[in-house]
Amino acid sequence: MEFEEKKIHTVIASEQYLVRLGVKTLLNVIGVESELHEADSFEELDYLMKNVRNMNYLILSEDILQKQRKIECLEHVKSSCKLCRTILIGKQQFPGCIFDHFISYSCSRKVVVEKMQQFFCEPESNETGGEDSLTLSDREKDVLKAVALGHSNKEIADELYISINTVITHRKNITSKLGIKTISGLTVYALMHNIIKAEEAM
Repeated sequence: MEFEEKKIHTVIASEQYLVRLGVKTLLNVIGVESELHEADSFEELDYLMKNVRNMNYLILSEDILQKQRKIECLEHVKSSCKLCRTILIGKQQFPGCIFDHFISYSCSRKVVVEKMQQFFCEPESNETGGEDSLTLSDREKDVLKAVALGHSNKEIADELYISINTVITHRKNITSKLGIKTISGLTVYALMHNIIKAEEAM
């Protein structure tokens, strides 16, 4: 079984169906568009690591690691997914954890959303542009706020006294910088970064 190489591929690995379902729902909310693969055992994860050739992201739940060999399992994942970004979900961070990204089972909804957005949206260390590529201009923030509040391109153009083509250009730039394509995902981003208030989004 071969997987299409051009798409972004994300593997969700957990023994628990509810964890996998919750992660998929969260990815949809924050606007991540990816080909999803699920593993409900370490053996299945190992198979996917060998066969999904351009696996871009791995969301790894601690419960899938073999209890007596957790560190060894993590090292195996790290060596098998050298070009893949991995986030570990568990009870607590392992001492000397080999992954940069971690979410505790006890994290609040807000923290989980923020950490997932950082995981998917922050630039790679070897990408050009650095942190500035994620910085929105004041005008882009104005457009993002209006988009998050459900305004159409024409309404935004009228409110900001700019052309519809300029609105479309700003929206493309916002999507490019944040890596978020859906309105629901942009709304969550705007909420998390205080561009809009929760009561405004209701």
